[in-house]
Amino acid sequence: MTNQPPGVPNGLRLTLDIEPPSGFRAELGQLINGFHAETVPFQTSRFGLRLDDAEGRLVGGLSGVMAWGWLFIDAVWVDPELRAQGAGRVLMAHAESHAAAQGCHSVWLDTFQARGFYESVGYSVFGMLEDYPGEQTRWFLRKRLE
Repeated sequence: MTNQPPGVPNGLRLTLDIEPPSGFRAELGQLINGFHAETVPFQTSRFGLRLDDAEGRLVGGLSGVMAWGWLFIDAVWVDPELRAQGAGRVLMAHAESHAAAQGCHSVWLDTFQARGFYESVGYSVFGMLEDYPGEQTRWFLRKRLE
């Protein structure tokens, strides 16, 4: 048996995998969700919104996941040529409307580049991580759906 780092219980092996197999995160997530289900029923639903130009090219999009009455917006992007023209507002409004129709009461997200945009559409800061990434601040924002 190879030497194990201090604190690893007998009979167990700790492995650092710099490039974990693609299914590792999914397996871990299933086990975590199973644990949550013991006390809080877990049901999740993912969706995406696309904005395409006349040629069918993606020029904006939003990805979100709904769980426990919350929408988490995990990605938003708008082509630089369309920014400040309402495309981001349309994506956010449609995501919020969809989430509310599915029973969500609130939305949360994180950003280090677009805090002002999210505040302009009604989000408020509830947390921050300084120096993440680099010398920037990662902001956590939320909004109550009506």
